[in-house]
Amino acid sequence: MATAVIFPKVSLETDAGTISRWLKEDGATVSQGEALFEIDNDKAAVEVEAPASGVVSYVRNAGEDVQVGEVVAHILQSGEQLEAAGKPIAKAAPMAVAANGKSQPAQQSSSARIIATPLARRIAEQQQIDLRSVRGSGPKGRIQKRDVIQLPAAAPRPSPVAGDSPLNAVWLQKDGPGTLVALHGFASDHNAWRGLLAAGRPRARMLAVDLPGHGRSPRTVPADLDAICAMVEQRMAAEGIDEATFIAHSFGAAVAARLASRGFVRINALLLISPAGLGPEIRHQFIKGFVAARQPSSILPWLHELVFDPGLISEAFVRSVVDQRKDDELSGALAGLAERYFCDGTQTFSIRPDLERLRIPVRIIFGMQDRIIPFAHCHSLPGRVGLHAFQQCGHMPYLEQPELTLSIVNEMLVLGRSDR
Repeated sequence: MATAVIFPKVSLETDAGTISRWLKEDGATVSQGEALFEIDNDKAAVEVEAPASGVVSYVRNAGEDVQVGEVVAHILQSGEQLEAAGKPIAKAAPMAVAANGKSQPAQQSSSARIIATPLARRIAEQQQIDLRSVRGSGPKGRIQKRDVIQLPAAAPRPSPVAGDSPLNAVWLQKDGPGTLVALHGFASDHNAWRGLLAAGRPRARMLAVDLPGHGRSPRTVPADLDAICAMVEQRMAAEGIDEATFIAHSFGAAVAARLASRGFVRINALLLISPAGLGPEIRHQFIKGFVAARQPSSILPWLHELVFDPGLISEAFVRSVVDQRKDDELSGALAGLAERYFCDGTQTFSIRPDLERLRIPVRIIFGMQDRIIPFAHCHSLPGRVGLHAFQQCGHMPYLEQPELTLSIVNEMLVLGRSDR
């Protein structure tokens, strides 16, 4: 009886992969436990052993994308026929006419011989890069993620305006065993994370990025989340960051979820705080009023709406927002972002499909008394996503309960390292 050879799951990040090469020819004899084929991922080449002894009968060829659990070959016993084992009948090879007038098999496309990791293939597809033109830097010349992200795409990644300057970013902590990248929420900037650092230091170096239209970043209104992600990816590349754990708040959390789903940068773990994009509702009066407020007397009431305990809003916090409002160009960008992403009190985007696709550690922190985004949006989260519900907490858990938030940040850093 034929034994099916199943494509195994070799990475938590994906449910598919590529046979980089067969180590046994189709029709060759193989012994149980002998290396049968090789799988590439971005870390190493993985050899898959034969589950039984017999004759190899291919079902899938090298270079093809294969789903986990799919049959890629059969091991036939003596006297078994290929058709009886369930092997598809091969199509006749295309014939070419030689100069002497005789037909001969046409050369196969060189794409069948491309050796590339699944992630590299996905990035190449998204950026419309022909892998035949890419030189692989991995073992035996296989193409890896870094080989394709350094190339210009045939169709460039979304960008709001050609030639925009890179996003502003600040290293809030320069030492640590790993990298933590932080994305702030709407109408804030990188300084928002200093309240978290007052409670202690994360066990990683920490880069805080100003989103477009915020802080010292370009005053642009990107067309969609993917356009914002492209700008964050550009900033990370400029900093030499290939992988990181992400912490992100509110609108920045939506960007981080999409960023992880895109796969252009490796995100080891994801901590989303009061994330936008889980449902359509958002408090329209707050968005409109906070963006329009200019004076301390008009800004303070809206800041109080962000937290459960108004006493947490310091005079320094109010002054920082007042100073931001003096920048008319910045205020105009915030108004444009509000109109695009929170039009008519509606979140015009969703990150639920992004979360469903992720196979990395993901946790959400949400204040149960959040007045900006309803806590009810945390209902029916994907099963792989963990939820921390903070009592007596509003929209800014990292400011309202910084010690607890920091402990979860450090847990995510450990999970991110162990998941690699």
